[in-house]
Amino acid sequence: MSHSQQPLVSIITPSYNQGRFIRETINSILTQDYANLEHIVVDGGSTDDTLSILQEYAQKDPRFRFISEPDRGQSHALNKGLALARGEIIGWLNSDDTYVPGAILKAVHAFASNPAWGMLHGNCYVINEYGQVSTSYPSEQADSKKLYQSCVICQPSAFIRAHVFRHMGGVDEKLQFCMDYDLWMRIAKFYPIGYLPQYLGNARIHTACKSATKWHSVGVPEVLRSLAKNYSSIPSHWISYVPQYKGMGVLDLLRIYKSFPSNTARITSMNRGMDLWAPPVLRAIVESDPSAPAQMLLVKGKVPGSPVKLPKPFVLTALVNGINVKSFTVDKPTFALEIPLDPNATTLRVDIASSSVGLPSTPQVQQRIAGGYMAEEIIPLSYDEVIVYKAFSRS
Repeated sequence: MSHSQQPLVSIITPSYNQGRFIRETINSILTQDYANLEHIVVDGGSTDDTLSILQEYAQKDPRFRFISEPDRGQSHALNKGLALARGEIIGWLNSDDTYVPGAILKAVHAFASNPAWGMLHGNCYVINEYGQVSTSYPSEQADSKKLYQSCVICQPSAFIRAHVFRHMGGVDEKLQFCMDYDLWMRIAKFYPIGYLPQYLGNARIHTACKSATKWHSVGVPEVLRSLAKNYSSIPSHWISYVPQYKGMGVLDLLRIYKSFPSNTARITSMNRGMDLWAPPVLRAIVESDPSAPAQMLLVKGKVPGSPVKLPKPFVLTALVNGINVKSFTVDKPTFALEIPLDPNATTLRVDIASSSVGLPSTPQVQQRIAGGYMAEEIIPLSYDEVIVYKAFSRS
């Protein structure tokens, strides 16, 4: 294949304050034995020495260019780079990872020999902060079924046809940890994924990287959410992997979801007491995100052990925007209401009317009428969050 026949390969590198490693990343690209490439670094406004390194390479190699400006995180940076890329093949290399020599040429030849492949990946070393190999990533042939069980693709070894990347709409900007895994799942629904049993990249794990610092707090919730979104279920081994979220403990996981930016539905107002006592008619206003609309309002309630005596069991009736949608008989000290919501509505008024009223016995609220229970948690759930909740609460 002559140089004029070689497809242009665009390598996108999102970057933020990785001056310690980014020179090694850039060198691993520009010293490849494949000439027809461009390297685009999308920097989020680094405050270390990253900018001076980027300027140095931009001046000496016309294949290299960069932008540096505030962004909304790594996923946003990747999509910005995709919009700038001119190549037929896209590589995605983070600013602390590297390619092995010959990786790009091997990917180009493999795509040429397998025109049906939408993307490909190879094996990947795991290196430490000093560039020393510590282990290998457990890579293997990927398809939709295999990706449901595990992420068998290591991102530095992956190359994607540009039209496929764009068909997917880039990466999901709501994800900041497993946007790559989510992308592989989505691609596998439409295109064959090729596998080269050769080492193509090096994934660096160090004390400051997300894989080391945010796996449990951000990574696990995002993986579960992506599995739910793409497969409408969660493999049983993931449930056993995170036992702290079993049963009603899944509420901890759902609270983590709600702490992420730009994430699904929110409660904008409600009349629950500061002490969590629900009034005779508990009202919550839910604002729903059209891109991930609310499907259910989850209410975890408790009937305290020493309230004013109330008829038991009693009934809670849920109305959504004035329409009676479901009634619940409360006959246990703790209970959970699963109230269906209209996913087509952007604003939902949820009223929960209690058939019992009384005066709570606690001194702070002796003069206040209550509905006979405390509403400990009130959480609107999107479709994928419902799947996560049901998978863990019923395990």
